Amino acid sequence: MEPLTRSEHIKILASMGVEIPANTKIPDDDLEKRLRAALDAAQEKSRFITPLNHQALPQWPLKEAGVLDTSSKPLLQAVSRGNWQEAVHNHARGSRTSELFVDPFMDLRQTIMSLANVLDNGLTWCTIQDPEQEKSAINIRVLELDEKTPAMVLLYRSHTRPNAMEGARWVQQQVDQNPKSLGGLGLNISATQLEQKLLLKLLSMNAKLLPVNFEVKKQRGEEHYRASVLLPIGPLGPEAIGKLNSKTGCVICGKAASQRCGQCQSVSYCGADCQRADWREHKRTCRSLKGGRWVKAHFRAVAPGMEGMHTVFINRYSNMSRTEDLLKNTIPPSDPSTAEPPANLHGERLFLVKLQVGIVGLGRDTIMVYDRQRSFGNVYIVRADDEKTFAELVLEMMGPRGGYGGVKMYRWARRLSDWEFSICIDREPEADIKW
Repeated sequence: MEPLTRSEHIKILASMGVEIPANTKIPDDDLEKRLRAALDAAQEKSRFITPLNHQALPQWPLKEAGVLDTSSKPLLQAVSRGNWQEAVHNHARGSRTSELFVDPFMDLRQTIMSLANVLDNGLTWCTIQDPEQEKSAINIRVLELDEKTPAMVLLYRSHTRPNAMEGARWVQQQVDQNPKSLGGLGLNISATQLEQKLLLKLLSMNAKLLPVNFEVKKQRGEEHYRASVLLPIGPLGPEAIGKLNSKTGCVICGKAASQRCGQCQSVSYCGADCQRADWREHKRTCRSLKGGRWVKAHFRAVAPGMEGMHTVFINRYSNMSRTEDLLKNTIPPSDPSTAEPPANLHGERLFLVKLQVGIVGLGRDTIMVYDRQRSFGNVYIVRADDEKTFAELVLEMMGPRGGYGGVKMYRWARRLSDWEFSICIDREPEADIKW
C-alpha cells in the first residue's frame, strides 16, 4: 500500500486536534515528525520502556489450538479510551460509539477496539478490509498479550489486488485451524484505505517496541508477515494538544521567525512571502483585535482558600479511562507570597487564554486562567485584588460575546510582568477554539 501523502498527514493531524494551515509550507519531514509525536502521545508511549520486556509478557492461556481463554477482564474494556467531550457527544447521539468513516483517527481507535472484541470472542486473528472488500486488507494474528498494558504482540501483512490471493489463502488457513465455530462472528473489520495506511504507520512505528532479537514461530504462508505491537490508543490530552500546536517558528513554514504581524503581533513569520501566504487565514484574527479595549489584570498562583491544598483539574479532554489522570494532584505553596512566578514561554507575543469564573461559594470571587499549552499552569484573577477589572471580566462572560453559559470565555492576552496580564476584553477571537 502506498505511504501517506502530504494532504493525508494534514488531515490525520487535524482529526487528532493538531492545527496545520491548509496552505502550509512546512516540510514533509516535519509533518511526519508531528504525526509520529501525536501517535506516540495518543498511545502514552512515554509510560513504557523501549523495547518492551518481551520475556515478561504472559502467553495467552490457550484451551485448545487457536482458542483463547476469555475468562479474565474483557480486552475491549481494557483498551477502550475516551474523554469527557466524546462521552457527552455520544450520549447526545444516543450511542456509545462515534460515526464511522468520518474521522480517520477515531476510525483507527474503533478498529483497535473491534480487534479486541474479536479476541474476547475466543479467536486470535482477523482481517481489516476496505468497506467495499475489493481494494486492500491487512491480515493480523495476535501472538501474546500483556494484561496490564495491555500490549497486543502480533503478526501482520498488508494485501492489495496484486497479492490478494495470498491473503485469501491465509484467511482460509486460519479458518481451517480454528476448531471453534465462528458462529457469525465478524472477522472482517471495515476500514477505509486512509485508516489502513494510518494503522500500517502505527504498526511500523511500534515494531521498535520489540527487542531486536525477537523471534516468533511463523505459520505456513506467513514468511512475509512482520511483528509489531498495538497499544491502547485514545484522544490526545490538553498537554499534548498544546505542545503539538505550539508555534516555534514561522507559522507557515516552521523556519526561524524574524518578524511578526505588524498589526496584532500574534503570529510570526520568516519573511514577507509567508506573511502574504497566511494573510487569507490570519486576517480575521488580526482585524478582530483592531480597536479592542485592553485591561490590566493581576493574577495569583493560588486561589484564595486553596493554599497548601491538593487540587484536581478536569476539562473536556481529560481521559476518562485512567483514574490516575483525574487524580493528578498539585500542591500549591502554603504562602502565596513565596510562590515562584509562573513560566513565560510567550515572551511579549499575544496568545489565547481561557478565563473561567467559579460557579458557587468562594469560586464566584475567582477567575481561573490558562493557555492552550498549560505553559504557566492555572493562575487566578481574584476579585479582592481589583474589583473593577474582575467585574468587567465577569460581565463580558455573561454578555453576547461570552457564551458558554456565562461562566467562561476565550480572549487574547499578553504577559506584562511576572504577575500581570493585559487582556483584550471586548474582542471575541475569530479562530476556531479547540481546547
